[in-house]
Amino acid sequence: MEDTDLLTYFLDHYYPRQEIIYRLPVSLSIAYFWPEELRFRREQAVLLPLHTASDESYWYVPTKKLLQAGDELARVARVDDPDEIPKYLHEEGLVDEAFYSSAIEGAYSTREKARQLISSGKPPQTKDERMIVNNYEALHFVLEHLDTPISEAVVLEIARILTDGTLEKDTKPGWRDGAVQVISGRQEIVYTPPAADKIHPMLDELFAFIAAEDVHPVIKACVAHIHFVTIHPLFDGNGRTARALAYMILLQAGYDFFRQVPISGLLAQERVKYYKAIRMSQNLANGNDYTYFMEYYADILLRSISGIHSRISEKEKLVNLRKEAASLASADRLCAGLEWLYQYEITTITTEKWKDKHQVSFETARKDLMWLTEHGYLTARSIGHKRTFDVVRES
Repeated sequence: MEDTDLLTYFLDHYYPRQEIIYRLPVSLSIAYFWPEELRFRREQAVLLPLHTASDESYWYVPTKKLLQAGDELARVARVDDPDEIPKYLHEEGLVDEAFYSSAIEGAYSTREKARQLISSGKPPQTKDERMIVNNYEALHFVLEHLDTPISEAVVLEIARILTDGTLEKDTKPGWRDGAVQVISGRQEIVYTPPAADKIHPMLDELFAFIAAEDVHPVIKACVAHIHFVTIHPLFDGNGRTARALAYMILLQAGYDFFRQVPISGLLAQERVKYYKAIRMSQNLANGNDYTYFMEYYADILLRSISGIHSRISEKEKLVNLRKEAASLASADRLCAGLEWLYQYEITTITTEKWKDKHQVSFETARKDLMWLTEHGYLTARSIGHKRTFDVVRES
C-alpha cells in the first residue's frame, strides 16, 4: 500500500495516533507517518470559531461516517410526524434520559425504580435518587425553554438544577474559579482543563457558535457537547450539563423524535467508548481535533433512533394489552411478559421458558401464551411435537 493510500485509509478510518501505529507496515515509522496524516487531515478540515486556552483553533474533518450519520438523521426528520407519536412516550423518553444520564455518572438505580421515584413525586432519599430527579427536572426546564436562545444564563440554570443537593460540602456551584483535574477510576490524571480565567472567553465563543444560523444542528450538538466538557467550566456536573445542552440544541432544531428515545441510554451502555472519544479529542497529541468525538456522538444519535417506529408500535401494543387483559387475574403477568419480550428483543418463546420466567405451572404458561396468540400478540407454530410462539412485531 502506497503512503497516499494509507493517508486516505486513515482518513476514512479515523484512528488516533496510538491506534495507527500498530496498523502501519513495519517499514513505515509512526514518527514519519503521523505528521503527514495530521497534515492531510487538516487539509480536509473545517476550522471552528473556537479556540484553545493558547488561542489555537479547534477543527474537525467532515468524514464519510460523520456525514452519513447526519444525513440519515435529516432523512428521518423529513419523514417523521411528531403528531403520530403518542404523548405518553414523551414522558417515558424523558424519564429514561434522566435515568441513563445519571447512570453514566455512577448513580445506582434501575429504570423501573427511576420511573417509580419520579411518578410518585416523593422527595429523593439518596444522592443517587437526587441526581435522577435533578436530571428529570433539568430536562423539563429544557422543554419549557425551547423558544429561549441558549445563553450563559440558561446553561447556568441547567447546571444549577442538575447539581442541586448533590455537590460536596466545599464545592461551589456555578462557574469554577479555580484549577481542576479530571481523574480516572485508577486515580490517574487524564485531562487538565483550561485555567479558570479562560472559561468566560471560551464560553462566549461557544454561545456565539450555538447561535450561528449557518451551522447544521447535528454538527452544532456534537461540537457543543465536546467543547463544553473540554472547557470544563463547572467544578461538578460538566457531563450532565453537556448532554442536556446537546439535547436542547437538537430539540430546538426540530428533531422531536429525540423526546421518545434516551440518547444517554447507549452512552451508559458504552461508557468506556464514550469517555475514550472525549479523551481522544482532548489529547493534545491529536492536534485539537474534535472529529473523534463528533463521529462517535453522531453515530450514537443515529443508533438511538434506530427502530424508533417499531418501538412506538410496541408501546402502543402494550397499552392495548393492558386494556384487553384488564379483567383477567393474569393481566399483570401478561403485560410484564410481553414487555420483557420486547425489551430484550426475544423473537421466539416456548411454554417452558415462559413457565420459568414467571414461576408458574406449565398449564398456566400455556394458557398465557395461547391467550396472547388469540389476541394477535404472538403466532404459534409446531416444530415436531413442540409448540413455539413467535413475537408479532409489525404494526
